Amino acid sequence: MLDHDLLATSWTWDGDEPIDERVRAVGDAGFAGISLALDDLHEVRATIGFAELRRMLDGAGIVWVQLGTLGTWWTCPNRTTSADAERGVILEAAASLSAWQVVARADVTLPGVSPAAMLDDWAALARQAEGVGAQLVLEPEPWSNLPTVERASRFITTAGAGGLLLDAMHALRGGSTLASIRQGVAPATLAAVELSDGLLATPAGMTLAEESRSARYLPGAGAWDLPGFVRIARELGHDEPWGVEVRTPAHRALPVRDALRMAAAATRAVLDAADAYGAPVMPAMPRTPAPTSAVDFEPVHRPRRETGSGAPA
Repeated sequence: MLDHDLLATSWTWDGDEPIDERVRAVGDAGFAGISLALDDLHEVRATIGFAELRRMLDGAGIVWVQLGTLGTWWTCPNRTTSADAERGVILEAAASLSAWQVVARADVTLPGVSPAAMLDDWAALARQAEGVGAQLVLEPEPWSNLPTVERASRFITTAGAGGLLLDAMHALRGGSTLASIRQGVAPATLAAVELSDGLLATPAGMTLAEESRSARYLPGAGAWDLPGFVRIARELGHDEPWGVEVRTPAHRALPVRDALRMAAAATRAVLDAADAYGAPVMPAMPRTPAPTSAVDFEPVHRPRRETGSGAPA
């Protein structure tokens, strides 16, 4: 099967171990990419610094660096100096870490602003990200004002800037199907993909946001057609890397090294299944006569040999 670059999202490599140990664990598990959350960035900025983190990433073989998630980037009464400071930290980190992407979310407040009112701010933020060498990507969530990947793709197309992060859980829980994703996501907008698995329906008593935070199963361990999801992403032009976002209480309880190895192995199995789709079937095994069973054996009756005296032998 083909080899693939995997990216460990911040939840997948979360843990209580020091950050240097967790970064090494990401590389040792075979991941070529990593996503750092704002909490990670604040901790690094206040302690070892971004230059030291970049050296750690290089030592672990990490080539894809994704940062996020940035919120309240649009003009609104809820925008505070704290939100602007977080933007500054992410852009500073993106420049220092040679980040590949910066992830932003849509408006999750109620009643929320109109997406049309966010277009200019989105384009301005995309230019800022490009200025430090990163691509701005939007992660739509079912409980936001851009609840589906199809609507988010249209938003990005209209803005003429940035890209779309296609998260399996957010897309499928937002009501999208593989067919609607294929038809409704503009290939030019697709910039990143995240894989996790889930149940047929959101567990009783749990909101979609709660499910997203604590019921993201290992790829292949749930009810979704993830190989099909991967094939659709490829049809839309996605190549590498494949984000892996796993978060359940059981997974979180594992040592980070074990958790990462399990996540990588499970994701590679899903990607292998997608690779195998449409490939020629394996040749039939050669057929040989079945051995004769001892209980079915019927001895051959031969005529008795006569002795010289004429008596039977």
